[in-house]
Amino acid sequence: RFFLGEFFVMQALLNASDAIDGLLARIARVFGWLFVALVVVICWDVLTRKLGFQIPGFGSTPIQELEWHLHGALFLFWLGYAYIRNSHVRIDVFTSSKTPRQQAKLGVFGILVFAIPYCVVATYFSYLFAHVSFLQNERSDAPNGLEYRWILKGCLFLGLVLVDLAVASVLMRKLVMLFGSPDLAARASSPAATH
Repeated sequence: RFFLGEFFVMQALLNASDAIDGLLARIARVFGWLFVALVVVICWDVLTRKLGFQIPGFGSTPIQELEWHLHGALFLFWLGYAYIRNSHVRIDVFTSSKTPRQQAKLGVFGILVFAIPYCVVATYFSYLFAHVSFLQNERSDAPNGLEYRWILKGCLFLGLVLVDLAVASVLMRKLVMLFGSPDLAARASSPAATH
């Protein structure tokens, strides 16, 4: 009976991880279109500088600010997906010689000791950062810069929430790898989010 209950817990963890991975993949796909918008804005900026033509009231400063706003949002909405895909920067010198089980143990340790505390602090302060910006209706410091700076700061908060979900998903997979049945452990260790 205990084994059966343990199986259902591990299955539930894996299902939750799959659901999170699917959500992160869908969000990444939708916000991936920001890359196209970013390329268009950069091309427009380069052309208008070379030709000396600019839309009245929408000169170089707002275009440049829009570039980094789009770049920031693109990065933030893809960060969680990159983490579940194991595409983030890693230092594998310590783990390359370890077995998959040892790597999973190190992964759980790293998540519990480093990732979760960082995520809690960063998400909390990014919320405050965006909230204050919204209350002040913050805009660019440049006289002709973009308004609504709180939107980008809100993207920082939402991006960190997605990282929080990604960390939870990876932790669940690592736990299933360590404590699940062999078939569930094999499924948990396969590359995440093949969507």
